[in-house]
Amino acid sequence: MLTDLRALDLTNEIGLFCGKLLAQFGVDVIKIERPGGDPVRNFGPFYHDIPDPEKSLYWFAYNDSKKGITLNIESPEGQDIFKKLVKSADFVLESFPVGYMDKLGLGYKELSAINPRLIMTSITPFGQTGPYKDYKATDIIAMAMGGIMLQTGEPEGSPCRLNPDHAYCLASSNATLATMTAYHYREWSGEGQHVDVSLTESIIRENYHEVPIFWESVHNNVNRTGGYMYRGRFFTRTIIPCKDGHVVWTIFGGKVGANDNRQLANWIADEGITDELKDIDWDNFNFDVVTQEDIDRVESRVLTLTSRYTKRELEDEALRRGIRISAVNNMKDLYESEQLKLRQSLKAVEHPEIPDVITYLGQLFLSNGPRAGIKHRAPLIGEHNKQIYQDELGFDSNKMDNLKGEGII
Repeated sequence: MLTDLRALDLTNEIGLFCGKLLAQFGVDVIKIERPGGDPVRNFGPFYHDIPDPEKSLYWFAYNDSKKGITLNIESPEGQDIFKKLVKSADFVLESFPVGYMDKLGLGYKELSAINPRLIMTSITPFGQTGPYKDYKATDIIAMAMGGIMLQTGEPEGSPCRLNPDHAYCLASSNATLATMTAYHYREWSGEGQHVDVSLTESIIRENYHEVPIFWESVHNNVNRTGGYMYRGRFFTRTIIPCKDGHVVWTIFGGKVGANDNRQLANWIADEGITDELKDIDWDNFNFDVVTQEDIDRVESRVLTLTSRYTKRELEDEALRRGIRISAVNNMKDLYESEQLKLRQSLKAVEHPEIPDVITYLGQLFLSNGPRAGIKHRAPLIGEHNKQIYQDELGFDSNKMDNLKGEGII
């Protein structure tokens, strides 16, 4: 959709996902690495568990659909080359410490003088301003300081992080949205701008459930509940074990859950487990008057039912009966999903540097217009140097050899 646009991607792990998303929108994203390769290439896991900067699965995951060049932007000649690239670029993505690009003479003020339509997106731990602007932070620090870890973990247990890179991906998603908004503004104003995205603030903004519902209404923080749901004075299960994993279901009171509970009670009776749940007045099942013992009694019967079936069998029968039970999918389930296959959401991507084909999530969304999704594997170190430096900037082979010999590319 955006094939006429170009982005120069200088980000590290904080912002790599932003460039990936733009690339899958169709933007010509050029990942700029230091000569010898980006340090992120040393992040595991690796293909067949053999450390190799060209076989990092982490690198594969966050840099597909990009081109790749090497450039030392700390050298004067490297800075001149970068400025040449900026003249025809629409976006510059960076995640260096605040002030680093300014020290190199590559800050937004300098670059916008070269290209007034340029949009520069900076992703940093705490943003470009404020008393924390020079502090460093990793993914787990952002989750902790952003408050999201307060809500995760088992009851009475310690806070837990979400999956690794959650903060990085969230900040990159926000950065992509902000970059596209700035691009929309540029289309009618003609003006570029500097977009400032904070890793920690991205996590804070994720607390919509915590802040407006719990704190504003009862001035309490959300309880950590693990696989349970907290209802004032009760815990009810949400994650329920079964034969081959887990399913999601929770008991609801009143009219909201009455039919669901009734249908599940009928299923339990049909299995010969017990008829007693059919006698409950589900229309008036009220959490203000029931006891934890009442809830535990219902859930114990549900556990007996789920222990007899696989998650897929439970989901299929629940759909037939009109009950809200869903499988907790793992990666194997997703890989074999008929839904994803039908929508062509998975794509096999060839990797000439390894004797294998790797399956990726192939698209961002479907459209009746141009497609948005993975275009090709992540670039090798300096793979597109010749295309960018010789074919586009007009450097001859002698200059290329000199630049390489001097450690500039």
